[in-house]
Amino acid sequence: MAAAFDPTDAGFLRDPYPTYARLRRDAPIVWHPAWSAWIVTRHRDVSALLRDRRLGRGPDPRQPARPAATAFDAIQAGSLLEIEPPDHTRVKQAVHDVFTPRHVRALRGRIEALVDGLLRGLAARPEGSFDLLRDFAEPIPVAVIADLLGVPEADRHRLLPWSKAIIGRFEPERTAAMEEAAEAAAAEFADYVRALVAVKRRRPADDLLSRMAAVRDADPDRLTESEIVANAILFLNAGHEAVVNVAGNGMRALLEHPEQARVLRDDPSAWPTAIEEMMRFDTPLQFFERTVREDLEYGGHRWPVGTKLCLYYASANRDPEVFPDPDRFDVRRDPNPHLAFGLGLHYCIGAPLARLELGIALPALLRRFPDLRPGDAPLRYQPRHVFRYLTAFPVRHGTPAGLDWSP
Repeated sequence: MAAAFDPTDAGFLRDPYPTYARLRRDAPIVWHPAWSAWIVTRHRDVSALLRDRRLGRGPDPRQPARPAATAFDAIQAGSLLEIEPPDHTRVKQAVHDVFTPRHVRALRGRIEALVDGLLRGLAARPEGSFDLLRDFAEPIPVAVIADLLGVPEADRHRLLPWSKAIIGRFEPERTAAMEEAAEAAAAEFADYVRALVAVKRRRPADDLLSRMAAVRDADPDRLTESEIVANAILFLNAGHEAVVNVAGNGMRALLEHPEQARVLRDDPSAWPTAIEEMMRFDTPLQFFERTVREDLEYGGHRWPVGTKLCLYYASANRDPEVFPDPDRFDVRRDPNPHLAFGLGLHYCIGAPLARLELGIALPALLRRFPDLRPGDAPLRYQPRHVFRYLTAFPVRHGTPAGLDWSP
């Protein structure tokens, strides 16, 4: 059965969903020897195991803590994505205190102005074409997260290359070159954040780094310096990847299903459910790895401490036990209990911000370009597995006329 799952196969990388369907049907929990991990593909299993506190992301609790061996290890060690209670509880509370719903809501005007400026620039191009990812989706979350953190305009061009290099380290099939690039980016990014925090201490502002530094200085037991660095990097990486890749994968689905586009044209109030469906239908973060921290019996399996599980969000989000007609893209799908942002302790802290950005940007895009359509070049996904996203997304507008998106 292990041969039915080959995440390096070119056909699988183009379209993994038939493989997920076979696994859900024939072997919903299956051992993958190449990764020394169990592959879990059904919604009920993924959701149950995400909630199970016997699983975690931290080090093996039987082993003494060891100092980080590399720059990448160091930035992971304090990240909310990687730590478990009680450290996770402590850090998450400190972050919540400085990254509140009020701060997210206050960003609406900034996001609307940013989106409007981008769309004006794209509309002024005489060629009537642009890359939806590079020219529209990418600048939005980078600018928003940079504003939140307090990164100066002059430095923002450095953030995206660092983020892209760092996420390559999470790929199980990564190359030595990908590991070297991730280590170099982690070291440079961490050095930059440390230097910027020092500036914020001298000249505090109304931004996330200033507020985290203030929390640290008022009570060093609440937040360490390394946790400030690790979570600043996490906010950029997670915030960027979620928004850009939902926009790319989701807009591809929408433009390839014109009957669904007509639903949104006729009823713009359906946009919130449409964005949730974009997250479900082609989930950018395909799986999340967890490690057994207490001996565990589940579904007829016995897993000792240290066992690795790969919980497949993307497969769970196409599970017919939960989603009727799961391979159909349906912008009115409701309920839609997708797992694109995870579940339980490690539910994505930036989910409200991602929803806000997508809910502003995508309707505005199609109001500005009512006849938007894919360009002539075939769309290809990056040959990676943990993060599923397009290499580019050329689009066109103008004649011939397409859908009318005006209210």
